[in-house]
Amino acid sequence: MQAGTSVLAEIGKTGREAPIAVIDIGSNSIRLVIYASGGRYPFPLFNERSNCRLGEGLGEDDMLQPDRIQVALAALSRFARIMSAMGVTTIHAVATAAVRRARNGVEFTGPAEAIIGKPIQVLTQVEEAHFVSRGLTLNIPEASGLVADLGGGSLEVVQLERGAVLNSTSFNFGHLSIVSQEEISAAFDKAPWLGAGWTDRIYGVGGSFRALGLAYIEQTGYPLPVLHGLRIPGDEADNLLAAFCRESPDMSGVPLGRQKTMPMAALIMRNLLQQSAAGRIVVSGTSIRDGLIADRELGDGDRADFLQVVCQEISRASHRFAGVPEALVELLRPLFRRHGSDDDPTAERNRARYERLLEAACFLSDMCWNEHEDVRGDLGARRVLGLPVNCVTHKERIWLATAIYHRYVGRKTNKSRPPELSAILGRRRRAEATTIGLGLRFALTFSGGTAQDLQKLRLSHDGRVLTLHVDPSGVPLVDSHAKRRFFQLAQSANLAPQIEGA
Repeated sequence: MQAGTSVLAEIGKTGREAPIAVIDIGSNSIRLVIYASGGRYPFPLFNERSNCRLGEGLGEDDMLQPDRIQVALAALSRFARIMSAMGVTTIHAVATAAVRRARNGVEFTGPAEAIIGKPIQVLTQVEEAHFVSRGLTLNIPEASGLVADLGGGSLEVVQLERGAVLNSTSFNFGHLSIVSQEEISAAFDKAPWLGAGWTDRIYGVGGSFRALGLAYIEQTGYPLPVLHGLRIPGDEADNLLAAFCRESPDMSGVPLGRQKTMPMAALIMRNLLQQSAAGRIVVSGTSIRDGLIADRELGDGDRADFLQVVCQEISRASHRFAGVPEALVELLRPLFRRHGSDDDPTAERNRARYERLLEAACFLSDMCWNEHEDVRGDLGARRVLGLPVNCVTHKERIWLATAIYHRYVGRKTNKSRPPELSAILGRRRRAEATTIGLGLRFALTFSGGTAQDLQKLRLSHDGRVLTLHVDPSGVPLVDSHAKRRFFQLAQSANLAPQIEGA
């Protein structure tokens, strides 16, 4: 953890650089994303998609249609004005299946490059698959399974094992295509590594998989409306996709803009699910754009956990005094409770997970201090639930939101509370997050939110007793109020409280 904190400190010194842009020209849409800080900080300054349907009408003659070209060029003209107004000079522009397949692709790329003033790279199938998988592994480094990026004119599938690419391929059909189930199955059969039994999950990338996730959330009442990381059990995904493929499809929850193409998308997704016999579909919020940023803009230090990058950025804007998050991490780290034997590798993974989330919670701990006290907990928890990062699971979001909620609310039961905090997370991990929240509440109250006085405290426990060690110079701060909050902390951790030095 010491090393992780130093990485964050180095990132904090880099400051803001000129914004950079990524233009992703697909068969269905053109998307412009403009990033601050050279892409290191994942809050986009601008993120907009124009549904140009450039690949529409790209039939057997493999020709882009003139009307579609003009619509796409008009969208790029608007994007070019926006980039100019924002001072963007670095532009990564790529085109995928529609332009790659088109015999008259230059009729689009020539004037498009003149409009944006930069070259457009037409990605090969191999390059597209690389950037798709790179975008996922930037956020989930140890990902194993199939990554499926379903676009308008193609489907890229990558086989990953612990973040390493084993196989990849591209199929020349997408949700804008007209293709039969037999043709899809025959194409999949030519990639034997897609066969049943290899993996238990498919990471679904692209708008069609996101539409599937939205339908699942609406139809099942899933409690957290965040698409990235949503896990849909294989049998439930198959039932949803089958309903989309019916003659009179049930489109409940599917956005209006996706309903026309959803039957074809569902046919492709369902065939892939059945071919691989995967046990679940995991909806991914990553994209080819993440892969481009990872490869072209980020150095080794910049590839630190984006969760921590975002949390430090929030801390920089919200913490009242310098050095507080680091002091909180040092104080609360001993609250970790090991389950299992000392040589159990699961215990070490649990410790690493705990310390990662602890550090994030400490950097977020002052994010709502200047809000009205009656709503601080509710606001803080909701902001955490909506953090724009793709490197946390749904359980981790709720863990962090629970910790921040109790940092502001303590044990009170008469405050507003997001209902999501009662879902998804198991009882033991919810209790752990609550304990960290109460630890933050005690520490920040004791110290007045300053690092200097936090350094006068130390915590230790032997599995039965939680001991607060107080430096002699900190004794005047240990009043009845501080003692009460420390006792609440010990009770939450199922430990007996003890104070030494005061």
